[in-house]
Amino acid sequence: MNNRKALHMVMGLVLMAWFLSGCASAPPETRAGEWKGSTDFGEFTLFVDSSGTAITEIEYSFQSCSKAIISGGVTFSGTLARKDGVPVASIDDGKFTVEVKGIATISFEGQFNKAGTRASGTWIAGACSGKWTSTR
Repeated sequence: MNNRKALHMVMGLVLMAWFLSGCASAPPETRAGEWKGSTDFGEFTLFVDSSGTAITEIEYSFQSCSKAIISGGVTFSGTLARKDGVPVASIDDGKFTVEVKGIATISFEGQFNKAGTRASGTWIAGACSGKWTSTR
């Protein structure tokens, strides 16, 4: 009878561990590296630091969309980064927002999945906007 109780306890603990493993997040470091995204008007690369907790740089290239004042073959490209080495955005609970206001506002908003293998969000560049997804 004692063996039976012990077996039930072990099976219960195994089931509990199995259920809880689906709720756990991968460590932030799994997000480290380059993440490439695109929309119908352009593409970009996010650079996540080795700790997986900050975006250090964003390289982008896009063409004016039909909603913009300037449309057609005009291509805009650049890099968002700080000269002092401070990240352009922190990643809190898997989420981030980067916004640069100027002649045309450029903003990136996104979220990483719990496994750290997929990111998605919205990119706005002036009058153009679109949703993006990046998987590795």
